[in-house]
Amino acid sequence: MTTEQWRQASIQPIKQWSPIWIVPLAAIGIGIWMLYYSYQNQGPTVILIAPHAEGIVAGKTQVKSRSVDVGQVVRVDLTPDLKQVEIQVRMRPDTEPLLNAESQFWVVRPQVSRSGITGLNTLLSGAYIELLPGESGQQVLHHNLLDTPPVASAEAAGIRIRLRTEDTGVLSVGDPVLYRGYEVGTVEQSLFDMDERQMLYQLFIRAPYDRLVTENVRFWQASGVSFELTPDGVRVELASIASLISGGVSFEVLEGWPAGERVASDTEFALFPNKSSIHEGMYSQFVEYVLFFEESVRGLKPGAPVEYRGVRVGTVVSVPFFFSMGHPLQTSLDQGVPVLVRVETGRLADNISIEQVQQQLQQGAEQGLRAILKTSSLLTGGLYIDLDMVEEPEAPWQATEYAGYRVLPTARGGLSNIEQKVLMALEKMIQLPVEPLLEEGTQTLAQATAVMAEMEQVMRQLEGYLGQPALQQVPDQLNDSLQQLQLVLQSLGPESEAQQRLTSNLQQFEQLQRDLQPLLQTLNQRSNALIFQAKPSADPEPRKARP
Repeated sequence: MTTEQWRQASIQPIKQWSPIWIVPLAAIGIGIWMLYYSYQNQGPTVILIAPHAEGIVAGKTQVKSRSVDVGQVVRVDLTPDLKQVEIQVRMRPDTEPLLNAESQFWVVRPQVSRSGITGLNTLLSGAYIELLPGESGQQVLHHNLLDTPPVASAEAAGIRIRLRTEDTGVLSVGDPVLYRGYEVGTVEQSLFDMDERQMLYQLFIRAPYDRLVTENVRFWQASGVSFELTPDGVRVELASIASLISGGVSFEVLEGWPAGERVASDTEFALFPNKSSIHEGMYSQFVEYVLFFEESVRGLKPGAPVEYRGVRVGTVVSVPFFFSMGHPLQTSLDQGVPVLVRVETGRLADNISIEQVQQQLQQGAEQGLRAILKTSSLLTGGLYIDLDMVEEPEAPWQATEYAGYRVLPTARGGLSNIEQKVLMALEKMIQLPVEPLLEEGTQTLAQATAVMAEMEQVMRQLEGYLGQPALQQVPDQLNDSLQQLQLVLQSLGPESEAQQRLTSNLQQFEQLQRDLQPLLQTLNQRSNALIFQAKPSADPEPRKARP
């Protein structure tokens, strides 16, 4: 076959666009749209700063608000200074209103506290981050991750107050706030003030119980069981079961006090150790005195009462008190053991001043006012100081000071006073002139011995005299005489003849006396009746009655 027999090939140009390209182009467009849609509809990124990332896993740990998923942890890194952890959280698109300046984040994990066991649902699902939104209108995407969950939300109705105390560790976050044993709030925060060296607690009292917080309420530690050994004896107080388990703080208006006006939020109150110490903290105005006791102060403790005839007027501050004293031992030997006391003006009257108290105590000391140690409890051996008037003080008192404090005079009292009187009596007995008395007693005994010897000699002579035969016959003769006397008395008895004769003679004498009575009457009327015969006279007639 020749070359001419070959046909000429028809050459056609290839088209630049093919329908097959529709598929990848559509895929690219869908991908770009999906990226754009995802970018436009993704939520904000929140940065959380925490001291550690225990239990938090990127791509797994969820962020929840009221048990609803609102985001997820996407990244966990260290901060640039390598001291903390930075957690990136991708939130859902519709969660922007939840992220503001008052929003709070914390990790929910199993936890055992005073209030109970929480977070048990995370044992299987793992820890998650809880979001509590706030009420602020300012959006903030940078927050600190809290170590513990907040007690109450920022928008919760109620009041927040602060308590200040010098005792550390008495309250913990989550402890209940009680009013007459009923829980009305919770302890929110616990901070230590380095400047004041005091503990500062923040309490939240929920509505409607926030109306109970007024100007005159007082707060004290509710330990459940309060055991106190005082000079007056043993005192035990029992609170509610809740405070017995978890402790807490109680508040109330003291009996007899007005409630006062309601207080504003962030008002500060003092936290007292117990309810009984509230009264002690009320007396901020006082005057201090130093007392010197020559007797033992064993049993006198700080806080013991200072009384005036049973009415408390002050408190013992320090036993012994050697502050600002250069030679404490020599002072104790010369003057006695020093004790610092306070006379509190609030216990005397509302409007009395410190100057008036000092003046009255000075006048009382000059008139015989003395401080005396007395026993308040035989069980505990506790002592207290009693201010009382002494009738005969040992020496007149003049105002003195020691180590910058005024001094009040003291006197012995109770057993010490009895002991002193016994010692004084013994001293007087020792001073008695015993030797002259003993000499006189010896002479008296010698004279008595001589007298006894003479009496013994007389008794012997009397015994010899009684032993004579003539005296031995005296009893027989005396017996015969008594028998004769008895016979004579019998002869004079009622039935004897002599008695009958005597009776007959007496009867005759009475008859003669009756016979002589008319003669005697006549002679009495007319003495010459024996010489001249009397004329017969008519019989007397009774007088007639007057008309």
